[in-house]
Amino acid sequence: FDDRRYSFHVPVPKVEIVDERGEAIPDKFYKAGSTIELKCVISQVPQPSSYVTWKHGQRMLNYDTSRGGI
Repeated sequence: FDDRRYSFHVPVPKVEIVDERGEAIPDKFYKAGSTIELKCVISQVPQPSSYVTWKHGQRMLNYDTSRGGI
């Protein structure tokens, strides 16, 4: 029987969606059909990624188009 104990630190990324002023927006409502711009700030990651994947439901959004492909 091995009764050694192990401790692990698992880093968890912190993700925030911010508005045009850079302030976190937990809830925000927009008029249907409005164009919005979202900025995602990701911190506390061990290895930063070169991109972020945005999805609407199961569909991946395209950040190269004016409406993201929606």
